[in-house]
Amino acid sequence: MEASTNQLPGTLSPLKAPRKRKRIVISCTECHRRKQKCDRASPCSNCVARNKQSLCHYENESARKQQLLEESVNRSAEEGGVYSVIKPAESNTAAQFSAFGYAKSNGSNNTTLGIFKKIEDTDTNGALISNLQSTSADHSGLREKYKSLIRQLPAKPFIEDLVNTYFQEVNLQYYPLDEGIFRDLLKSWNNLSFSTLNKGPLELSGDLQFFPGLLFQILALALQFQPPDYDPSLESLKYAAAMSLDDLATDYSESGSQILCLLGKRNTTLVAVQAGFLRTQFMKNCGLVPESWHNLSQTIRDAQEIGLHKEVFEYRRKLEATPEEVLENLWLEQLRRRVWMLLSLWDIHMAVVLGRPTTIDSRDGKPIFPIDAPIPKNRREMAPALRTDNDPPTPLTMLLWNVEIAAPLWDIFNLEKEDPRQNNIAKVEKMHKLLNQITMHCPPFFRYQNPDTTFDHLPECSWLPAARQYFRNATNFTIMALHRPYIFTNPSSRTAALKAGLEILRAQRAYFELIRVNHYKMFTLVLNTFDAIILCAAIYILHPCENGEDLDDVLQHFHFCMERFDTMSGRNTMAKGALQVLKAIHVRLKRALNQAKCPVNPLPTPAPSSGSASNNESPPELEIKREAPAPSVYPPPPHTSNEQNPTSGSPYTLPTISNLTTTNPPVSAPTPSTSNAWDAFSAPLPTPLQNQNYDFSSIAPLQPMHDLLFNDLGTVDGGLDLNTAGMDAGWSGMIGADAGAGAAAWQFEGDFGNDSFWGFMNSYHP
Repeated sequence: MEASTNQLPGTLSPLKAPRKRKRIVISCTECHRRKQKCDRASPCSNCVARNKQSLCHYENESARKQQLLEESVNRSAEEGGVYSVIKPAESNTAAQFSAFGYAKSNGSNNTTLGIFKKIEDTDTNGALISNLQSTSADHSGLREKYKSLIRQLPAKPFIEDLVNTYFQEVNLQYYPLDEGIFRDLLKSWNNLSFSTLNKGPLELSGDLQFFPGLLFQILALALQFQPPDYDPSLESLKYAAAMSLDDLATDYSESGSQILCLLGKRNTTLVAVQAGFLRTQFMKNCGLVPESWHNLSQTIRDAQEIGLHKEVFEYRRKLEATPEEVLENLWLEQLRRRVWMLLSLWDIHMAVVLGRPTTIDSRDGKPIFPIDAPIPKNRREMAPALRTDNDPPTPLTMLLWNVEIAAPLWDIFNLEKEDPRQNNIAKVEKMHKLLNQITMHCPPFFRYQNPDTTFDHLPECSWLPAARQYFRNATNFTIMALHRPYIFTNPSSRTAALKAGLEILRAQRAYFELIRVNHYKMFTLVLNTFDAIILCAAIYILHPCENGEDLDDVLQHFHFCMERFDTMSGRNTMAKGALQVLKAIHVRLKRALNQAKCPVNPLPTPAPSSGSASNNESPPELEIKREAPAPSVYPPPPHTSNEQNPTSGSPYTLPTISNLTTTNPPVSAPTPSTSNAWDAFSAPLPTPLQNQNYDFSSIAPLQPMHDLLFNDLGTVDGGLDLNTAGMDAGWSGMIGADAGAGAAAWQFEGDFGNDSFWGFMNSYHP
């Protein structure tokens, strides 16, 4: 005591050693940082409730498992041993609420989960109690099933080659994946040790859990787009005799789908959504369009589960986040927006083409779209910035313009429901005038007439020429879809739909000449073409005396279309089925034109050349009225050339009938040397439909692809050989002699109703 009292004020007393923490941290890093009670699951319920599964990991894995084992033994002893009834944990946590189906991403809404989260936020001492955990047997079964599926992945060299094929041939079509982000995930997957994989998927982060499902879909699509002379080394991937690459691709795609089903829906991530979309694309290429429509709907629900449909990306910047991590999350936000935009595009397009309902409700509004930003090589060094005019277009630029073209489909889809009896012609005309203005905003490098070819020589822009024809196709499909329900009752709609359909056929032919054989499986080569050719044929079958100036072009493209379908039929199952229907329609069209003779002097149309002559063809006639239209209040499309109206002082002219025919040669009667389909009309015969005064308003709107795919549209041989009905006999025989006695007995077969176009064709024998 004396020594201590006499101690000088400046001297330091001996300090005690700091107390060391004896308890081992067994909570996950997120719960430890937030000072919350952790249930030590993987991922824990707190991270699940906060949608932060990817951040849930443990610093001391062995201590965590030991603690869980001890708690399990103690709980089993307290509740009567291992044979006692398992009692559910009494908890009012957000994690357990989400198990009842409440959306985790909508916690701020006025739902039970949202109300509870507000209460929980005010309780600083509140702790989240664990969800019901699966038994060890369940984890073991999940682990073994997961391992059995990932064992089907090929060796890494094959994966690398097929992934390269996918990004070179497939990803550019719709751009659902960011190659840099995918490569990072692939590297992380390849670095996983066997011991880690042996523990099962629950030991992996959310994205890595679903990554093999995405990888399987990529491999399947890459195998679909292999050329005929593919690498012989791929033969070693086949495990049975007489097995094709298509069979192997189907196996891979189904394995990827099984992984998504195995992991369930509660911990869905963006990778799972991307895998679901690729599965939809694969099924459409296989001709399984009804199945792909169902899969697309399920994928959209998965996307809504993780909040892709919301305008704000729920990412909170962490204080300890580095600038590189912040930049990477900005690009992730752009990717999330892009994927949702792509799903919205497919949803409305499939609904209009197939006559099916949409999964997305248009009343929910349009979320924020991604900006047209060139993706850098390193996302951690540059923030998203809008592409300038000097920057070459990217596949994202193509996707954004595709969405711009397809946006009116939502209004067209709603109009079909609002006007089931096709009476609102005034609204159709108004919408058509607005559709005419789409081409005004077309970027110069996407125009099919007088395009800006500045970037065509760049290797990364090799897709530009084909994209121009694709957009030409898509623009006219929107116009055709608007008028298609009215073709049986309104002459102006027949003219507008016919001209749009003919322009689709021109674009599809030009597009077909730009692709290679390995692209023949693309469903886009059949969908719009089949719709357009059936619509054009139906118009001339039922009204052969109208639109005579376009008959030659329609007949030529009918022949070209049949040739394309015949060429693709070995690789495209939809083309094979559609070809049979076209040959049967050919018989009806032949007989209808043979019996019709109308006072029409059409313009002589030269046959298109075998090359890509479609780029120089006249633009489509978009005006509804056949007479000279009134001056339009809208400016003309910017790509219209001055040569169309040399007397006009304005650099642009409206694409009206009078302007399009200004520079054409005078209309004259066909000469014997002119190849004109109307020359074969030898005698004026009355049209049977005119005598019957048939009420065309009773026919249901024409939807050829819907009937082909959903109603099993087929044909029944009534005595006429399909193989010689059109192609083998030569196109010159289409208009001439009678089609034969068997034509009258020709029938369509399927589940369509009696009021459908096909039912009418079965009773129509001109």
